[in-house]
Amino acid sequence: MAVAEDSNEWTVSALYTYPVKSCQGVRLHESQLTSTGLEYDRLWMLVDARSKRFVTQRQLPRLALVQVTINQAEQLLELSADSMPPLQLPLHPQPADLHDSVSVRVWYDMVEARRCGDAADSWVTQLVGRPTWLLYKDPQKPRLVSRYVPQNCKDAPQSGFADVFPLHVTTEPSLDDVNSHVPRPLSQQHFRPNIVLRSPQGKPYAEEEWTRVEVGPKRWSLFFTSRTPRCSMPNVDLETGQMSEDKEPMATMRTFRCVDPGKPSFVCFGMQAAPQTAGNFIKVGDSISVCERGFHSLTEPL
Repeated sequence: MAVAEDSNEWTVSALYTYPVKSCQGVRLHESQLTSTGLEYDRLWMLVDARSKRFVTQRQLPRLALVQVTINQAEQLLELSADSMPPLQLPLHPQPADLHDSVSVRVWYDMVEARRCGDAADSWVTQLVGRPTWLLYKDPQKPRLVSRYVPQNCKDAPQSGFADVFPLHVTTEPSLDDVNSHVPRPLSQQHFRPNIVLRSPQGKPYAEEEWTRVEVGPKRWSLFFTSRTPRCSMPNVDLETGQMSEDKEPMATMRTFRCVDPGKPSFVCFGMQAAPQTAGNFIKVGDSISVCERGFHSLTEPL
């Protein structure tokens, strides 16, 4: 439903990309929107070599301590962890850099990937403590998003190894409200957004009513597709890499953030999103104009 633009002034306050799923993110000032989201976002992922299941902080909280660096000068992605030598990978892998093809399930989707080689597998195996592969999303085999797709999307949404949609958006007022309830303060990084929005007069959870916004001076369209259900990962202490014993903050969030009418038992925070088309740029400080609002309900699995 088209509406008059929101009178509150919303801007982009932070951008994050997470090259390796469940490892630390990299803060950006600007990024181009690729077919799978912000540049480099969740194009690499750890997978158990035996079960072929992807490995995240849910099973291995200390992944929160794995630092990821984008070295543009040398075109390298670098992973580092305590007591281990860094692992360097090509930032833009060529066919010769990639090895065996692997089909791996990411929630409800089968995703085609390529192994990153023996050195990478050895590094992540040492990190995890059991046979593990490091995979790269196969660039030749798109993973199309099939659920909650806006009719006006010119390009069919795609994802790398993100749970579902290519972008995750949160706002500062919403986090401030969460922090007014939970026993320990949280950062945006606990919720792993790609785009964080700010408004001095913005209301908490206003974003849950938006369906389309326009971004920056070119006013390209970004569609908000559904709320983001939360797993246990916000319970990971980002300083120690340990899961909280008291199950906070999710235990408290369950008392006030089970708000989606389609899935009333799910704790939700943040919004899944997809650009109308790839190729545009987004940067910190860009204006956000709320152009359409509507109703969100998780009527089918993400």
